[in-house]
Amino acid sequence: MAPLQFNDISLDIKRLIISFIDRPTDLKNLCLSNKELQAISTPILYKTIHLFVGGIQDLRLSAFLGRDNPGIPHIREIFLRLEKAVLQDKHSHYHSDDSSDEEDIEESASIPARQAQFTVRLLLDHLPRDTLQIFSWQNWEPLSVDNFILLCKKQHKLRVIEIGPMDTALTPILQKNLGIFENLKELNSIDMYPDSVDRLKASQILLQAKPEIAHLCVSNGFEYSNEVPEDLHDSSTRHGLLSRTLFSHMQPFETCKPYCLSSLDLDTVELRYAADTWLKVIKFSLLEKLEIRNCAGADVLFAQLSKPHLRPAKLRSIRWMDDEKSEHHALEAFEGLLESLSGLETIHVYINRMRALPKIGPIVQHRKTLTSLSIHSQINKDSVMTYSEEDYSRICNDCSNLRQLSVMFPKTSVELPLPTSEFSAFITCTLKLRHLMTLNIRRWPSTRDSFTGTYTRLIPALRMYEHQLQRMTQRIFELSDTDAKEHSYGLGNRSRLSVLSWGGNGKTRHDTNDKFKLKQIPFIRGWKVDPFGERSMLAVQTIWRLVQFVEPESDILNRMLVMSDGDSLFQNGS
Repeated sequence: MAPLQFNDISLDIKRLIISFIDRPTDLKNLCLSNKELQAISTPILYKTIHLFVGGIQDLRLSAFLGRDNPGIPHIREIFLRLEKAVLQDKHSHYHSDDSSDEEDIEESASIPARQAQFTVRLLLDHLPRDTLQIFSWQNWEPLSVDNFILLCKKQHKLRVIEIGPMDTALTPILQKNLGIFENLKELNSIDMYPDSVDRLKASQILLQAKPEIAHLCVSNGFEYSNEVPEDLHDSSTRHGLLSRTLFSHMQPFETCKPYCLSSLDLDTVELRYAADTWLKVIKFSLLEKLEIRNCAGADVLFAQLSKPHLRPAKLRSIRWMDDEKSEHHALEAFEGLLESLSGLETIHVYINRMRALPKIGPIVQHRKTLTSLSIHSQINKDSVMTYSEEDYSRICNDCSNLRQLSVMFPKTSVELPLPTSEFSAFITCTLKLRHLMTLNIRRWPSTRDSFTGTYTRLIPALRMYEHQLQRMTQRIFELSDTDAKEHSYGLGNRSRLSVLSWGGNGKTRHDTNDKFKLKQIPFIRGWKVDPFGERSMLAVQTIWRLVQFVEPESDILNRMLVMSDGDSLFQNGS
């Protein structure tokens, strides 16, 4: 009997197989193979689109939106970013006496933003009706109100709506079009970034029109504006501007019908008096995901949620990130909440200026279900908290189902032929995690090079440091593969570990002070071929935005706060 070929299997099984392909280049190659594979791969390839607008890439958009492009009807998610133009330094006009030079520079700075709004309008006009599910404008640059209204009128299958900075007042236009949100039958998520009273009122109109939403994100943009209202947050005597405006249609809060959310994300919101506002308008006991970022008084919320009648019994993911000075009793309240819960799958803790780490007991209590764990605590950039070898070994022994892990490892140096004994002990413990796919080692290995001076002078030392990191990563991959073969687990010839990242979140270029900062250097599995055609594993450096196309279970790399000092590139092995 002849072996079964790929062309012999049914169409449904082919679709199922191709749905597990993540890399766009592989999907593109399938589209170029034959008509059948093109019909299967095109919807997957065009489902999510990332575009940079406002730059030279806009010239290709007309070809992308052409009628002969078969992927346009399959676009479901669009993520847009503004491509910043490189402007000439105003201090370099040595031979000009024209006082209007600075005005010309400011005018040229707004050109990409205006061009981007035209490009967005062109994109919305050419997309078919009722196809988009997500439209995200991932910038702090204002979005055109006309484009926002056109999006709501034309795309009735939107599942997510973002209300952020706008070029003009949005509330008067929404008041004239009160039925604009009624046709959004599938809307279940609202992300709002209010930075003015107008945006607050616009968010309230949307909340009142869609009381059945499942996800709510409130990110306080007033903290980044020039003027912060004195009554923005709640106090012991009155409700703050934020809560009383967003939920004005629900007052009085004591008798209102709360929102039944499954996911809540709060950023820079005062929670010290949450018992009188947020705990009244939202039914926390039904939450499945909770994320708290830079919220003063978070300990009060954690203490309230530990009570039986408010405890979120269905909670599966909790993330607490605080870049400000965290208080020790906030950590105690968070540990108490962990002890009162069961069945957590994701625990992320990122706290600053605190001399303690979360206790191991409340974490390993969720060992049967925990799959993603990220723990980081530091006092300052020179003093970072690290678990003891005994505590870390307990995490690796008890939480054997972990698939993503981000912790601070002990100190070591790239100059040493072998890592330090403490670092090697942590690696040995990590090998016990047989399901681990993504590992983030937050501490940078030290080096004798001094990363000071201008960006141009840093390049040779940086390239050498990256090469030394690659050597260490290669060694860790090889150790995990050897352990997988000896104990017969993993993928047969190797372990499941696919991504190993050093540092925090993202990689940035030098700033205006000529200080170079490294925030993340990820490595993935690759292959090398010798002159005899033999293939072997090779650790390949990439950028963090591309890791998701190699290993989908790597979102832990994107869930870190960028610290102002702690993640800066070290000097002299600090």
